[in-house]
Amino acid sequence: MTDLSQDQLSQLQRDVLDVVYRYPGRFSRSGLAKMLVGAKSWQDADFPDYGRFSSHHRKDITYQIDILLQQGFLTLDGQAHLVPSS
Repeated sequence: MTDLSQDQLSQLQRDVLDVVYRYPGRFSRSGLAKMLVGAKSWQDADFPDYGRFSSHHRKDITYQIDILLQQGFLTLDGQAHLVPSS
């Protein structure tokens, strides 16, 4: 785990963590980014957080997810889906 606390994260990073905490194991890195930016290729447009970050690019969201992984806030399960670190 990192020495950073959640209050040192950006609001966007905290929002990403919130989604993963509510839906652990539901999203891959790419899938979460697609859903959050409202990509047309995302299969479930009725998802509550679909398009939440529509003003951002998918690559930007993926980069933030990767930072959270690198800093130890998130991990990948056996199916490469995002889960909170324990």
